[in-house]
Amino acid sequence: MNLLKLIITSFLLTIAAALEIKGKIIPNAVIDDVTKFDSSTTRVVLNGMQYIAHIKANGEFEFANVQPGSYLLEVQSIQYLFPKMRVDINEDNQVQAAYSGLAIDWNNKGNSVEYPLEVQAKTEAEYFMIRQGFNLMGMFKNPMFLMLGFSGLMLFVMPKMMNSLQNMDPEASQEFSKSQAEAQKMLAEMPGLSKMFAKK
Repeated sequence: MNLLKLIITSFLLTIAAALEIKGKIIPNAVIDDVTKFDSSTTRVVLNGMQYIAHIKANGEFEFANVQPGSYLLEVQSIQYLFPKMRVDINEDNQVQAAYSGLAIDWNNKGNSVEYPLEVQAKTEAEYFMIRQGFNLMGMFKNPMFLMLGFSGLMLFVMPKMMNSLQNMDPEASQEFSKSQAEAQKMLAEMPGLSKMFAKK
């Protein structure tokens, strides 16, 4: 009997210590009219899904029986992106809220938010990347296009170079042939890699 009284007393104390967290989605440049906001595709959660609240037609939401502690409040929406908030409830049932976000230490609080909470959408959610149009300068940055252009240039220039070599005077042609032969001789006299490593 005493155990039952203890359980009931602790349960009543837990309910008494619990608090309601209230907030509202307010209009801005992203959502100009909250009444047109599709609340069926949006919910507000604390710490993932430890507490869940659905948004009413006027944009209000409410968490019931929230225990004292620190919570991360997120508005999960298909249509819009909302900022995240850290909500702290102390033992005196006082609510303090501040903006939070990715890569921010939990102990570093952002700008404070007044209670009851007022949440504004940051932007519309985008699930597809906008396809870029034709960009002529982008083609010249493509390595494949550069290689193709260089090959085409060589095909156009090489025949003219060969014609100019054939039309040059005999002395210049002889000097060119001599320098070409000397270069081939030097390459032939260079030891191969296998011989170089064999000597070591």
